[in-house]
Amino acid sequence: MEVKRSDGSRQVMQAPKCAPGEICKPLISCRVNNQGYITNNPTSQIQDNISPATCNTDRKKLMVCCPTTTTTTTTTTTTRPIILPDTTTTTSATTHTHHSSEGEKLLPSQCENIVTGFQPNLHVVEGQDASLGELPWVALLGYDDVKVPIWGCGGTLITEQYVLTAAHCVHSYYTRGINLTVVRLGEHNLGTDVDCLGIQCSPPPQDFSPADVFIHPDFDSRVMISDDIALIRLDRKVRLSAYVEPLCLPPDGMDIEAVLAGSQAEVAGWGLTETGQESLILQKASLPFVNTTTCNPHFNYTLVKEQICFGGGAQDSCRGDSGGPLVFRGSSPFLVGIVSHGKDNTCGVLGYPAVYTSVTHYRNWITKYLRP
Repeated sequence: MEVKRSDGSRQVMQAPKCAPGEICKPLISCRVNNQGYITNNPTSQIQDNISPATCNTDRKKLMVCCPTTTTTTTTTTTTRPIILPDTTTTTSATTHTHHSSEGEKLLPSQCENIVTGFQPNLHVVEGQDASLGELPWVALLGYDDVKVPIWGCGGTLITEQYVLTAAHCVHSYYTRGINLTVVRLGEHNLGTDVDCLGIQCSPPPQDFSPADVFIHPDFDSRVMISDDIALIRLDRKVRLSAYVEPLCLPPDGMDIEAVLAGSQAEVAGWGLTETGQESLILQKASLPFVNTTTCNPHFNYTLVKEQICFGGGAQDSCRGDSGGPLVFRGSSPFLVGIVSHGKDNTCGVLGYPAVYTSVTHYRNWITKYLRP
């Protein structure tokens, strides 16, 4: 099995590309459809609209893939299935008009009572291989080539057809224009076609195309990497099994500090290990909760309430883990956070926790977009 891996950080993934007939040039000099030039200091809404064409990562001098001719063209493309509104616009002809209550019905039925019976599991082995089928909700995001994708981020299956991830994993500014092409579930060892542990073997992993991608409308607008959350609708439903099943969401407005103070949560992914190499086998590590008062000084007091911190020891999430799950493994496991970013792109530095998107604050936003 050929494996291609991203060499980017938790924030920035791949090199920029422009399509044939386009040239990378300063935003202010790009004339669009004979309707004049775009300001080099756009509003957040304008920046969202042009972000799929961004071809550099220097915010002081935005560069875009600009058409070499002024002929009017259509800007919608199925190879960039990114949705950047707080509206019902989609990349398909179907309009999403479902309400949060309807989306709630699509969540796993066993998640209804996770607010009771919290029993912290403090026996998780840190920084080691996950067992085969132990984490059936973990998704792997692949970019560029469909047949031999570049594996660059993680995600979490939350229904039979939706995966939750970090916004920076699917926003073209941070992927530098490289398209998300594959979402894989049921993977364990990237180096083998069939994963086995002794006489136990799992079915082949399931690969899906992203049908729709929803990025939170406030992503990266309040502070750097804030509201770092996105929802991916797969092109079809997954085949549920012991190796592929959704994870529960926390209730809306859960007091994470009250629940997790003094406890740990588990992060998982195929990212960099302590050896400096990306792992072929799914890794897991148990991380302590760090309250905002302790964490905020490490990030220049810019954290917002929708961000939470874990870690600070030698174990940490790292490159390639972005978008992956942070899970409270109590009597009823649920998704606490989404891997977002660390201090100055570092990993596993003593005393420096990492930042995660707090999922409880976004439950209503998530369920608003769920549909059968």
